[in-house]
Amino acid sequence: MTTSLWKMAALCALLFVAGCASKPAVPFDKSSASSIKTIGLLTPDVPSEPSAALASSPGQSFGLIGALIDAGIKEGRDSSLKKILDGQQFVADKAFTEGLTASLKARGYEVKLIPVSREDHGSLLKTYPSAKDNNVDAYLDVVAFYGYVAAGVAASTPYRPFLYTDCKLVKAEDGSVLMSDSVFYNPVLAAGGSTDHVTLAPDPAYAFASFDDLEADPVKAAKGESVAFASTTDAIGNLLR
Repeated sequence: MTTSLWKMAALCALLFVAGCASKPAVPFDKSSASSIKTIGLLTPDVPSEPSAALASSPGQSFGLIGALIDAGIKEGRDSSLKKILDGQQFVADKAFTEGLTASLKARGYEVKLIPVSREDHGSLLKTYPSAKDNNVDAYLDVVAFYGYVAAGVAASTPYRPFLYTDCKLVKAEDGSVLMSDSVFYNPVLAAGGSTDHVTLAPDPAYAFASFDDLEADPVKAAKGESVAFASTTDAIGNLLR
């Protein structure tokens, strides 16, 4: 599967979770999970390349040809956004892991980083390591998809950073679900989905009237993504209060 197809598959999987009414969030019950002291943070599924998405565009009105033109434009913008973030030394998986670690520790948990391999990108794991292998009380599994998104091509619908995550906390002893939820920073692409999840409004300081404006200010663009990651990882920590 090509990188572009994999990114689209990952995004579709996350948006399916957000819009699926048959999968309600499972809130964390601190009182019944008082034995959870040490959380094994599994290697998050975070793509190495961001997405520059346009929720609606003129090409959507012109069938296959329009779709192909849109795809070509998007691929070029994806590449440009990656160069911008790379140039500012923004490493998504590092930012996500460090943010989650700090967020969990701030809520009183010990954190162990547990490396796992992922074959189905955009999906939570189907099975989890045993408790005895890692000496933890629970495992936190997180899938993420990130980048910049605009609702349309007008200046009134600017590009803003987005970060969509699906997360689950399972008891290491038996794999029972202690918490399951989704967190959507700037939920433009998740519009119309289930409201039974956490949504975060994007920081208005990081908005670009056009993609050209975004490219012209790489420092601000990278900072906007950092803010999205910090806000999201803090929100995931809040789910485990």
